[in-house]
Amino acid sequence: MSIVGVWEVHAEGAPFEYHVMTFHADGTMLQSNPDHGNRTTSDSNGMGAWHADGPQVSGAFLEFTVDRKNPDAIHKGIVRFELTMRDNEFTGSATAMFYEPTGTPTRGPLTSHLTGTRFNPAIHPPTAPPP
Repeated sequence: MSIVGVWEVHAEGAPFEYHVMTFHADGTMLQSNPDHGNRTTSDSNGMGAWHADGPQVSGAFLEFTVDRKNPDAIHKGIVRFELTMRDNEFTGSATAMFYEPTGTPTRGPLTSHLTGTRFNPAIHPPTAPPP
């Protein structure tokens, strides 16, 4: 079973726990969650890379955050993850470190437990629009 596809991800312990991750066959990936899910910072989408060794998947993504009260406070976040695939689900962990744009560490490591379920539009049909 490949991780390639779209995943609903619960990141227990993250500032906002619900994410969408997309893993591409070329080893790149995307991560997204609602901007205002984190009340302290505005976060960019995460973009990164991954590799698999059997059911074990590891990788990292990069995101930028801006303090909502002080837009001049910009930080770079690097989130590393380790996942174990099982059919259309995965479990694992993530560790985030945040840095000044110059590279000076500012926060972390922050950890989160991850659980993911493959998004399948056939079993998640759209709801009918109101009449």
